[in-house]
Amino acid sequence: MNLKHLFKTSVLATVAIAAVSCSKNDNPDPGPTPGSEDKVYALGIGVTTPNATTNYVVQASDLMTGTISLKGNGILQQGYRDYASAASRFFSIGGMDVTDVNTYSVDASGKLTEKKGLTFELPNNQFVDVDGTGKTMLGVSVPTTPAAGLNVKFYTVDVAGNAIGTRAEVPVNSIYPSNQDWIFHTGMQVSGNQLFQTFYPVNYTTYATKNTDTNYVAVYSYPGMKLQKVIKDTRTGPSGAFNTMSGLFKTENGDLYAVSNSTLSLSFSQSTKPAGILKIAAGKSEFDQNYFFNTDAAANGGKIAHAIYIGGGKLFAAITTGTPKIEDRWSDTNLKLAIVDLNAKTITLVANAPLYKGDGGRSFAALLDDGKVYSAIGANGVVNIYQTDIATATAVKGAIIEGSFLGGISRLK
Repeated sequence: MNLKHLFKTSVLATVAIAAVSCSKNDNPDPGPTPGSEDKVYALGIGVTTPNATTNYVVQASDLMTGTISLKGNGILQQGYRDYASAASRFFSIGGMDVTDVNTYSVDASGKLTEKKGLTFELPNNQFVDVDGTGKTMLGVSVPTTPAAGLNVKFYTVDVAGNAIGTRAEVPVNSIYPSNQDWIFHTGMQVSGNQLFQTFYPVNYTTYATKNTDTNYVAVYSYPGMKLQKVIKDTRTGPSGAFNTMSGLFKTENGDLYAVSNSTLSLSFSQSTKPAGILKIAAGKSEFDQNYFFNTDAAANGGKIAHAIYIGGGKLFAAITTGTPKIEDRWSDTNLKLAIVDLNAKTITLVANAPLYKGDGGRSFAALLDDGKVYSAIGANGVVNIYQTDIATATAVKGAIIEGSFLGGISRLK
């Protein structure tokens, strides 16, 4: 078991399936939510024991009542998994020596159907929908050490054909001097005819982060994926954190927002700049010097550890509250759900959502569906779905998840 896996599994709650299925919800089960019968959700659920984490893809029609069970319903996944979604498909992405991506959709009978056969040269760090249509996905593989490879690998994928289209390789050393530090990928987006990638420098042996005084964004051509330059800004530290994929977001008009936390509770060994958000305006490839959102100093603020873009210039986020300490490193703790308005530079905490501990640097499992966001919170050994109404910033506790954590979620029908 390598160091990366140890860090991952050390922050996940150890919950046996049997124990979860015997737990009680706070409210009696009122039966299926009206109108839920025709819906199909896909969930990536992990079960962690002291020895390993096992991942499943599970189908559900109702996220707010009862128990989402693995029994007779979970499709076992090989190895470590993260997840992505686009249009009506759900992608199970292999990592830690697993290099395949399994694609799930709904067949004519309303059941999940699995398509395999998409395999990369290295584990995929992130899988994003290029233009919002779900037709073309963009993947990236960054070697974890120089021994694993010296080049960052980009791929486009034709979703309908389940096949890799174009490929490109960029030397790590051309992005950041590899004799000083290695790079860890934290986010990417395509805007116009360019691809933008956030990363942070790290010692790949000790995981020490000695360079936390600068935000870095690599800029490439698209679709050629040729490195054009690396832009820098010293108002914040690097964007994103270990494996969170919450470093970069794109709005409807193509504006990009780079989100920095440099929090000790998510892999950083030091924090030397305030947590904050920088902007790259649509059509530009430099940081906007007139925009800076200091999230540490904002009312209800803190460090944005995880987030998804929910439209209208807003993020749904999990924010680290309080002051992280070095002994909290890798703990992903003291999180509170919030709605972040990028334009107004405000943070609104979600009412009725408890303070909780995250999944230790996994990409954020949250789904925007009909004005509500569905995410998961674990407390006292039980993981529940929480439904957040965006308009009122209020959460309601929903179904129990039979597992240790929610790794991904999507609505397919």
